[in-house]
Parts: sequence; structure tokens; C-alpha cells
Amino acid sequence: MVAKLNIVVVEDNDDLRELTCQVLSQDGHHVTGLACAEELEDLAGGEPADIFLIDLNLPGEDGISLSQRIRKAQPLVGIIIISARTDLDDKLIGYDSGADWYITKPVVFAELSAAINSFARRRHAAKQTQASDAQVLVLQKLDVSGPVCVVKLTGTEGMLLTAFARAPAGKLETWQIAEMLDVEADETMKASISVRIARLRKKLVDAGAQGLVIESIRNVGYQLLVHIEVN
Repeated sequence: MVAKLNIVVVEDNDDLRELTCQVLSQDGHHVTGLACAEELEDLAGGEPADIFLIDLNLPGEDGISLSQRIRKAQPLVGIIIISARTDLDDKLIGYDSGADWYITKPVVFAELSAAINSFARRRHAAKQTQASDAQVLVLQKLDVSGPVCVVKLTGTEGMLLTAFARAPAGKLETWQIAEMLDVEADETMKASISVRIARLRKKLVDAGAQGLVIESIRNVGYQLLVHIEVN
């Protein structure tokens, strides 16, 4: 069975957005529909998306700019551009912006589901490969050493990574992270934790970690998926 994903649909056509969300929800995915890129800010404290479905002709920030911004912030997320533009140049620009797939309108939902299922299978395979490879990074004080380079952590990042490394199965609940950061358990706290985890995840990838590295566990917390040796 294909894993169920957290999917964000950014589409300004109300009918198409609602239909897309309905179809994907029926497949068992958790789907959030947005009418423009600016509404993403309202999701800052929520669970990170696994896949973004992005229309190119959005009001305000366009789909290309949004795709570029998401890819820079979340290197491992899935991005599917959905557009009425069928020219090769438009498709190439879409892929250059960071998209994994470019699907033309009218949307064939069987094709869309196939793309999403392909991402889910690759995501699962990456997790399995990562576990079998027993990838190891070394944390010494505030330096993380990996196969690519040594990355410097902040004091807070070092504390978080040490806690992840020592937690059972590498899992920390959101409230545990909030206590370590000495912040109030509210929506602002969730947004702050999400940003800190994203920065830590990027630094581990920069050091040479592969795969998901740190995965969000919906409504629970986060799990470290790479082995950290603490010296």
C-alpha cells in the first residue's frame, strides 16, 4: 500500500482546487487547498508538506517563484506544477524552478495519482536505504562531521541534535522540544520549532546526510533518521 502524504494544493481556480483536494482526500491523503502563495504563511505552524501541487498562474506571487522558494527551503519535498501552458520552454522553466513533475491541464487525475504514488515509493525506498546503510555523522561539541564536510551548529541546534541522538528511536515530541527551548506551547511555538528543525535538517544534509534526515510525525513531533555519534 502506498504511504499517505500531507499534500498542499495551491490553485486559484476554486472548482479545480476543490475537485483536486476531494480526489486526493479520497485516496487517503491529508490535503490542504490554498488560493494563492501568500496563504502559505498561515500554515507556518502546521505539519510540513510532503508534496506541493502548484498552479503557475497564481495571483500575487506566481508558481515559478513559489516553486523556487519552496525548493530552496525544503530540498527534499515533492513539487508538482500543474499548468495550462504546454510549450516545451514553459515546461523547462518549470523543471528549472525545482519541480519534480510538470502536469498539463486539464488534469488527468490518474496521471496525478501516479506521480504522487511514485514520490511516495521513492520516499519509502530512501528511508529503507538510509536505515540499511547505517549512515553515521559525528557530533563533537558544536561541529557535525559527515562525508562531505564539517558543519558548525548553534548552541540550540547542538542541544536539539544531542537530544534526538539520545532519544529512544530518535523521536522527540513537540512538547519535549518546547521544554528544551523554554517556549510556551502555542501556535507560535510550533512555527518556531518548524523553522529550527528545517535549519538543522539543512545543516545535516550539508554535512553529507542523505534521505529525509529528520521527519515530521504528524501531531506528535519529529524523528531523526540518521545515526549521530555524540563525542
